[in-house]
Formats: sequence, structure tokens, C-alpha cells
Amino acid sequence: MPKLILIAGPSGAGKTTISAYLTKKFHIPRVVTHTTRPMRDDERANESYYFESDASFAKLHFFEHIHYGSYQYGSSREALRRVWEKHELVSLIVDIQGARSYLAQLQDQICFIYVTVSARSTLEQRLLERGDNPAKIANRLSGAELNELPADLMTRAKVIRNDNWEKTKMQLDRIVADLQE
Repeated sequence: MPKLILIAGPSGAGKTTISAYLTKKFHIPRVVTHTTRPMRDDERANESYYFESDASFAKLHFFEHIHYGSYQYGSSREALRRVWEKHELVSLIVDIQGARSYLAQLQDQICFIYVTVSARSTLEQRLLERGDNPAKIANRLSGAELNELPADLMTRAKVIRNDNWEKTKMQLDRIVADLQE
């Protein structure tokens, strides 16, 4: 049975780094998501996102989707099916609401990893180092944008406290080994 590793957590916790590690070390591809926003110079179609028109976006079957500004973003059944055709184990970065949706619909096919750090100041420092706008950082580290793990999802999550990358890699290696048994 194919499996999906869901990765959620606050901005700066290391979700993208973890997804890249899973791809590099274990050849676990990331499920490509969809957007209606224009492609940026550093992005590649069908790799960074599936770039959609409003009309093509409306034809997809989504696990979850949101409007952010004047654009739409979402993860579809079609994209997951496409990558599962070639790989038994794949990953996807989601927010907490996305995690809820996938967990409800795919249940035992999900390995849910929640990534966090010990101190909010660590998140702030990482976001500053990657060049995020200080005003946007304050917003990301408050309220719903923080993507905190709610109590009802704690029993479903494998929590990784990403304070030390070497320890994080060891935890990921164990999780993947368990999934591949």
C-alpha cells in the first residue's frame, strides 16, 4: 500500500529541508502542488508547482486548497496519484488544516511528521537568515500562521524537535526504516 509522509510545522522549523533530505537520501519525491499564481524566475513548471489557470484549477479534485491573496493553492488527488504510480513512498508539506484533511481521507496511508523547535527565537532567527521580511515574520510567528500542533492531532504526529540537524536526520532515518519494513 502506498504511503504519504505529511510534513507540517511553523515557518522556519525545517519542513523544506526535511523534504529535500528525504528526496536526496531515500529518493522519496515530494508531491507537487498547484497554484494559479504566475511562475517566478527561479521556478520550474511541474517541479516547483503545477501552474494552473483558474479554469484548469477548478477541474481538479483537492484534498485541500486555499485562496491566498488573489491566487489559489492546493494539493490534488491527481498529483498524488501521479507520483504514487512511480513511488510507494512520497512526501508533502502541508499546513495543519491540510494535515487534518489528509489524515481524515487517507488514514493508515499517512505518516504525519510535525516539525518544531524548542524556542520561538530560533524560528525568528532562521526566517531572518533566509531573508524573510521582518514584518511578515511577526505575522508568521503569531496566531494561526504559527501552525501549532493541536491537541487532537498529537496522537497522530511523530514530533521532531529540529534543534540539531544531526539528531533530526537520525530520527528521519528511523521513521523511513519503519515505513519501508
